[in-house]
Amino acid sequence: FMPGKMSFEEYFALDGYSFEDQVLKFIVGVSPCMMQRHYLLNRDSVNLFRKKVPSTVFGIEISAGVACTQALKLLLNRGDVTCAPRGLHFDAYLQKMRTTWRPFGNRNPLQRLMFWYIRRKLRPVESAEESAEPGAVPERAS
Repeated sequence: FMPGKMSFEEYFALDGYSFEDQVLKFIVGVSPCMMQRHYLLNRDSVNLFRKKVPSTVFGIEISAGVACTQALKLLLNRGDVTCAPRGLHFDAYLQKMRTTWRPFGNRNPLQRLMFWYIRRKLRPVESAEESAEPGAVPERAS
């Protein structure tokens, strides 16, 4: 995010949403092409009510390296940097990189559709666990 460009608030559009929906909107905003959806095998590894989402240290380290490089380019005034509503998405597991452009951020129709899709995929697991008594093991359908 850069001065004079789209702000964090404009891009992610989180105001007025529940905590769980804000997390989903953040995930969709950070990863607009959702490359990782193809290998998230265990849906149970995502539990927004318990603030549990899968991640690897490798992805975090790569992200930190890219962010530091972008900051250095700004400080040294050397070359362009990518800023919202454009983005870079590198998936080390798939060994692929995509550039994205989402005008209006999470208000973009593609983002709204992805938010709905992800919410629909993850909600059934969370709703069952949220309504269960503390300490109870959720039942699984056969």
